[in-house]
Order: sequence, then structure tokens, then C-alpha cells
Amino acid sequence: MKIACFVEAYNFDALISERNALLEFKSTAEAMGHTFEFIFKEDITRIQEYDSLFIRATTDPNNSAYIISRLAEQAGLKVIDDPHSIRICSNKAILHDLFLKNNIPSPKSLLFTGDYSRESLDNIFNTLGSPVIIKTPYTRFSSHVEKASNETEFIEISKRFLRKSKILILQEYIQSDFDWRVGILQNKVLYLCKYCFPGGGWKVKSKINGKNKWGDTIPVPRECISSELKEISINLSKCVGDGLYGLDVKETKDGYKVIEINDNPSIYHGYEDTVDKDIYEKIINALVS
Repeated sequence: MKIACFVEAYNFDALISERNALLEFKSTAEAMGHTFEFIFKEDITRIQEYDSLFIRATTDPNNSAYIISRLAEQAGLKVIDDPHSIRICSNKAILHDLFLKNNIPSPKSLLFTGDYSRESLDNIFNTLGSPVIIKTPYTRFSSHVEKASNETEFIEISKRFLRKSKILILQEYIQSDFDWRVGILQNKVLYLCKYCFPGGGWKVKSKINGKNKWGDTIPVPRECISSELKEISINLSKCVGDGLYGLDVKETKDGYKVIEINDNPSIYHGYEDTVDKDIYEKIINALVS
């Protein structure tokens, strides 16, 4: 089988761990008897030359990755990430409705379009408490996700975000030192990690003393996942599709609360792959099945 892996230059330039993961995908596919070729924007017209497409560049309906995903699906290729998964997972407002419709346990949340009336502001803080998490629909690696401790901060942050988006997602703040990251492939658990927050931070990528810092990634054997977390994760992935997903989940005294489900989840060599080393083979098998 001929596998095309769509990437951008930054996939090789930014992190050695990401570059090494991409090379591991290639060597694994070739060891399994398949052809694995990296393709870029200028190769989009060649997509029909391949049997399947694996996207590793940032997926967003406004990006080239979404265009090639649609073209590949229309050409009959097996696609990860497929267009439907990209549309659902990349928009946090859509996920808000998806969670409600399917009774997915998640933090209390509201959609916000800029109503700063006294009634609206009171409802936000009475419903969500304080602080309030504010997100734009399109976020990656904790960007455009901020915490408002009071009404003044809420107005300042939300007005700034509304210049980028017509709608915002507001969530209750849940104190924790880490998020569970559950990797899912074809509605089965692929890997399990703790994404820890850096000291003094409240999200995986936090600004500490004016500098961006990342927390540690702690891999956990996938068979160690609790039955509750496994059930929640698989049920949610089925609501989206049967692709490759990464769920971010809080563990609380009241059970697990799903923050979001992501398409195109991070897979960095020496991080997500250090315990369950067969994740490359499983993904290649999913692409050629």
C-alpha cells in the first residue's frame, strides 16, 4: 500500500521529538511492506497516486490539511484525519453541543456572543463560578484559552477574543495538576498519558514569569486505564467517528470530566510512545485496513 503523510515544514523544524516520530512512522510502514512518503502543499494534485492519507500538519477547516483531507476522501483513500473529524473536533462550540446531546460528562459550560448586560454577567458567574475559562472555538496547544478571575478580567479577555471569533466557549474552572490524555484509534484506547502542568501554571502550556513553559508528559500503560475513563473515552470517540483522537480529561472527586476531544493528537517520540511502543504499527494498520 502507498501511504501519503501530509506535513508542513514546521513539522520537521520545530521539535526533534516530532521529527523523530514522523521518521518512526515511515520506518515502521516500510518494515511492514508499505510505501510511506511525506507530501507537502505542492503535492496536493498527486493525491490520487496513493492508497491512504495520514495527516500530521495542523488540521483546521481553514488550513491546507483540511483541503487535502477532503480531496483524499473524495478520491476514495483511507484518511486519518477525515474531514468530518476535523470539522467536529476543531470547533469547540460544536463540541459543546456534542457533549450536551450525548450526555458526555464535562465541565459546566456556556456559549457567549458578547452580551454584557447585568443579567448575562450574573448568569455566567452564578452558573460557572469563579474563575471562568474563556476559549475561542479554534484552539491548539492551549492558545486562545485564558482564565478570568473576576468580571473585569472576563470583559477584557472576552472582548479581545471576540475580535477573533463571533462566539466563545465559557467553562467552569477545575483545579488540577494534570490532564489525562487518552489516545483513541478506531474506538479503542491507543495510549494513555498524564499531561502535567508546569509549576505555577494551570494548563499544559502556561506562561510563567513572562515565559511559555510546558509541563511534563508521563506515559501510563494503556491497560492501566480505569474502566470509567475507558468507557467515557470510547463512547465519546464513537460520537465523532472511528479515527485517531486525543481526549483531554480532568479527574475530579465527582468522576471524570472531558475537556475536549482533538483530532490530529500529538505523538512525539520519547513521550506518548515510550510505554506502548506499538502505536506506530497500530496506526499504520488502520491506514491500510
